[in-house]
Amino acid sequence: MNAKQEKYRRYIFLGIILISLGITFSTIMSDSIGLLGTVFIVLGGVFIIVGMSIKRKTDQSNRK
Repeated sequence: MNAKQEKYRRYIFLGIILISLGITFSTIMSDSIGLLGTVFIVLGGVFIIVGMSIKRKTDQSNRK
């Protein structure tokens, strides 16, 4: 695999990790850092969207 394909996988994996941390922070520690959990969920979603965008661009460039 080349570096561009690995790049989108890193973004998606980071997004999944951030979402899972956000869910944990939101449910378990809702009193103290519940808002931080919401922020982590949003950032995880952004990283997944960015990763999928990079994947789409690499797939389109491989087709040409």
